[in-house]
Amino acid sequence: MKFKILLLLLFPLFANANNGDTTYIRFQNKMDMTYYGNFDFKGKFPDGLKTYHQIIMKYTLGCASTGCSGWDYTNHIQYLKPLGVFDSSIVKIDTTGGKHDTTWKKTERIDKYELGRVITPYGTYMQGGGSNGYLPTWQHRYWFDVTDFASILKDSGTVRCLYSGYSSGFSATVEFYFIEGTPPRNVLKFENVWGSGGANCMGYANSSQFETTQVPAKALQILPNTKSASFQFTSSGHGGDNNINAAEFNEESADVIWNKTKIGRMHLWRDDCGKNPIYPQGGTWIYNRANWCPGTKVNTFYFEIDSTKLHPGNIDSVDVNYDPFTWTGNQTPCYAIGSLFVQYGDYNFKNDLSLTDIIAPSTNENYRRLNPICYNPVIEVKNKGKNNITSCTISYGLRNGIKSTYNWTGNLAFNQTQQITLPSINWTGAAVGSVFDVEITNVNNTTDEWIYDNKMSSNITITPKHETTLVVWFKTNNFPLENKYKMLDWNGNVIFEKNNMTTANTVYKDTIAMAVGCYTFMVDDEGGDGMNWWANKDVAGIGTVYFKNLNGNLVKNFQMDFGSEIRYQFTTSYLLGVKNEIDETESIIIYPNPSTGTINIELANATKPSIISIYDMNGKLIFEKNTEILQTEITANISTKGIYLVKVNSGDKILTQRVIIQ
Repeated sequence: MKFKILLLLLFPLFANANNGDTTYIRFQNKMDMTYYGNFDFKGKFPDGLKTYHQIIMKYTLGCASTGCSGWDYTNHIQYLKPLGVFDSSIVKIDTTGGKHDTTWKKTERIDKYELGRVITPYGTYMQGGGSNGYLPTWQHRYWFDVTDFASILKDSGTVRCLYSGYSSGFSATVEFYFIEGTPPRNVLKFENVWGSGGANCMGYANSSQFETTQVPAKALQILPNTKSASFQFTSSGHGGDNNINAAEFNEESADVIWNKTKIGRMHLWRDDCGKNPIYPQGGTWIYNRANWCPGTKVNTFYFEIDSTKLHPGNIDSVDVNYDPFTWTGNQTPCYAIGSLFVQYGDYNFKNDLSLTDIIAPSTNENYRRLNPICYNPVIEVKNKGKNNITSCTISYGLRNGIKSTYNWTGNLAFNQTQQITLPSINWTGAAVGSVFDVEITNVNNTTDEWIYDNKMSSNITITPKHETTLVVWFKTNNFPLENKYKMLDWNGNVIFEKNNMTTANTVYKDTIAMAVGCYTFMVDDEGGDGMNWWANKDVAGIGTVYFKNLNGNLVKNFQMDFGSEIRYQFTTSYLLGVKNEIDETESIIIYPNPSTGTINIELANATKPSIISIYDMNGKLIFEKNTEILQTEITANISTKGIYLVKVNSGDKILTQRVIIQ
């Protein structure tokens, strides 16, 4: 894919290009936002003579040159569209000498369209010399699809970052990627419904006042040639000095009404702040909030209005009804609302599945909690065609490595996205800097009609390597019942689980024996505040979690200000990319597992005699049998409950597998 770079202050020259070619524009680079107000970036977009399949805005938040702020502030990214209509206001009237001399000020009317909204994180740890793994050079990227605004993102334009904060501040970098080609649908018209640009926080005195004056039902003129439409709604709640901490900490939902009929419901709440990818933070980052978390995008809700609900050439209506609530106190709750109604012509594609993201393996900071991995890749796809997508073929693997193929089936409607977990790849040759490639090669048993977004790549990071036997040291804090942990193998089976820690400030030690393979260690905290959070240390105390080997040496120490969970993948006995034993261990089939005493051990693809040995967790041999070359199934009886290792020695390789006797 080709990239044409446009720099500000340089006159852009456009040449003829092909589908999928991308024009890149940077509107601002690390502009300091250190006080409340509007930060306007002027630049030049493409000339509008080409069509674009997709336009992506990348917004990068960083620390200001004077350091990061320690508070969470709202940041709206807007496009300012001049209307060519001017209002006049009197600046001064001079009556000196008996004459009237009036000075007028002309102000052009401007429509503001919200391209995206981000809430800054608590940047305490990014200040000064940095702490908890952060530096003052910290930055975080956010992506927004702004394709619907193609008709105004052309020629000279102004992008505004409205920053509602102080305290040193943050920096903003705004970049656009114009990907040439036919869009999924041609936009006929778009308009703000409520909240021009989303920047005004609408006060909620009571339900009647809010529904009548802030978000009343709106009449929308439907164009005669409209085939489909989209209603897009963004709401973030703010304010909390009242008896129910509304609107920031008050859980709220709202119904979307089209022509007096309910077509959807929005849960205007984020219940996953404890899984924030920017962690730890210095403030109350773990608290769930009204459709936002500190350091995240504010969610936008999309509602497709199909031809059966539209009345082209006539008037339709839209309404949003928030669930009513009452409050008392000093601060009026408010909602920053951005809403857009977009009308489209017909669909340009019937079968078009877009590969929108690689979640794992990835070095993208938004997925840091899910990486690195040593087993199942995870991707995201989006349907951009008229037909529901019910199947696709996905090719994936390491670049220059052995590719895998996965045939996905499901039912994905237009404009819907879905995460797909793929079977593990062959990791042979994986190293730092290796590239993971994914390609969609077939959609609905036919050729995808837009192939230019069917490929994607990501860089990988190698998972840690540990020994096959680890000792988990888990010291509880004052709330031991909030915590539990488990170890999962590469098939997602739980091989060890601890969920009965009842004593506070106590060290629990568990020895976990594993076969050669890929494992995931997970810690859950029901309180969502980890085991060492600055705001409640005096009440909750401090807990710790770490791995030791059998010699008592520390091999892994975990961050305790983790919010809701720890998710940690690693390999045992081999380094990812050097020798992957997972496929080999799958040649040992043990069933039933878990068992009540009798197990069957099946050797798949046996080519020579083997020695089958079973050991308990103390390393004591409790069973051993020599097999004949054609003997592929052995039965063993174990009378004592516990965890055992089954070892198969075929001379040129040793395979192990774990079994549980209940």
